[in-house]
Amino acid sequence: MPNDLLAGLRAPLRTVLFFSLLVNLALLAPSLFMLHVSDRVLTTRSVETLVMLAILALSALVLMGALEHFRSRILAGLGIRLEQQSGPALLRQLLKSSVRQEGRAQLEGMRDLALLRGFLGGPGVVALCDAPWTVVFLAVIFMFHPELGWLALGSTLVLLALAVANERATTRGFAELRQAQGRTQKLVDAALRGAETVTALGMSETVARRWQGLGETGHELQLKVGQVGGLLNSASRVLRQAVQVLMLGYGAYLVIHDHVTPGVMLAATIILGRALAPVEMLIGNWKGMVEARGAWQRLRALAAETGQQTPGTELPRPSGRLAVEAVGYVAPGAQRALLRGVSLQLEPGKVMANVGPSGAGNPTLARLIAGVVPPGAGTVRIDGADLRSWDPDRLGRWVGYVPQDVVLFEGTVAENIARLGEVDSDTMLAAAQAAHVHELILRLPQGYDTPVGDGGRALSAGQRQRVALARALYGDPVLLVLDEPDASLDAEGEQALLEALRGARDRGAAVVLTTQRRAALSIADHVVLMRDGVVERVAAQGPAQGTVSAPPNGPPNGPPNAPPNLPAITGGQA
Repeated sequence: MPNDLLAGLRAPLRTVLFFSLLVNLALLAPSLFMLHVSDRVLTTRSVETLVMLAILALSALVLMGALEHFRSRILAGLGIRLEQQSGPALLRQLLKSSVRQEGRAQLEGMRDLALLRGFLGGPGVVALCDAPWTVVFLAVIFMFHPELGWLALGSTLVLLALAVANERATTRGFAELRQAQGRTQKLVDAALRGAETVTALGMSETVARRWQGLGETGHELQLKVGQVGGLLNSASRVLRQAVQVLMLGYGAYLVIHDHVTPGVMLAATIILGRALAPVEMLIGNWKGMVEARGAWQRLRALAAETGQQTPGTELPRPSGRLAVEAVGYVAPGAQRALLRGVSLQLEPGKVMANVGPSGAGNPTLARLIAGVVPPGAGTVRIDGADLRSWDPDRLGRWVGYVPQDVVLFEGTVAENIARLGEVDSDTMLAAAQAAHVHELILRLPQGYDTPVGDGGRALSAGQRQRVALARALYGDPVLLVLDEPDASLDAEGEQALLEALRGARDRGAAVVLTTQRRAALSIADHVVLMRDGVVERVAAQGPAQGTVSAPPNGPPNGPPNAPPNLPAITGGQA
């Protein structure tokens, strides 16, 4: 997303403002036509003058209609262009923020972009474009008669005061209403994601009551803000009509005393109504304007954050040599560190299995090694380069990752294995065969073209896990990070996983495996026991001693409650 959201939009905006000037000048035509008809045509009884004035006025109105049409098209195109030039980078930034903030990212960013796009094509932005030319209409009224001009200026200032009052009275309420609606929407999203749990545990009524309670708060705020905004909106409409009555009445008074002509009286009244129309429209669309302004500010903040990140030099394909150096990590909003001073090394062609009780920090370590989140302290390196110096998309080509909660995306099995990119059949089939899932996929109703459904719901948990393994192996990555990839597998799937890991190791990939099963440990060259966020023991099962290192101050003997599948361990380096 460009740091300047207006990049590439300034020229069309200048065109819109120029068209707005011409449109508002053309709107003077009916008033001037009435003025000249009343003061010249009726007195001279000249049909030729009437025809000529009518032709000029109609031509101005036709020009105004064409300009308004093109202005509306340009504004609609501006919204689409803004979304096209900012949307992809915004989505990437939101994805990064989501994983790094444990899901508390500004996920409304895409909604903000859609809201801004809709605002640019709506009446609110048209009123903003027309409002500055109110000065032109007031100047024309002053030219007619100073007293009429002062009356018009005073009424405009009163209407502007109502707009300011509307801003002060509703802005805070709109912000609170938006927060309340956000809380309600989060509850609905969470309930829909956990619909199976809600249904199985009989929580539907409880969720509905909680939703209703949150909704009542939003309703109160909505009524409060709506009452204030509606009152000011009604007052602005009444004021506008009353001012026109006053203008017409005072104009008639001036006509009686021969200070102005009847044509001036009528023209000034019509022009005043046109001058006040944009201000009244702004007040009527104030809610949309406040929401658009908030969306604009949030998008600018995200654009500034994105603009501070510059892609580094593209590094060559790594060999997969992994180094974790004194890594620590504290989750956003948490008090306790999930990882503390973890140091490990792994060479290409080796398998490292991480084990430990719940809360040991193994899933967090896997996420850091895969580059999902950056460490709060220390460094994770691949071939000596800090993962933070890699562009995530470039690094992702060389990393295969299977998280605990496997998510597949709407599309076919082939598209998911190909990581939603253009499907290269040879590469995709090679990944499926390397994961030993080819036969399973062929048994699906449409084979590789089988739709997986939203989140992969069309497949079983074990099938999703095996497809995710094929996705991780797509493109022959040099580093595999697998977080309990055997959690949902049956005996056949577990055997396929072991064969896939042996194949990846033989091809020279470094494999980091989090598991609690004895079978997976059988192929590990090194086993790491973690507890409370620190490496407690490291054991080497293969011939490569010293490939994995642990802190030198570990206890000399294995913990009394170590998992039964953990081999005998000696302290220090394994």
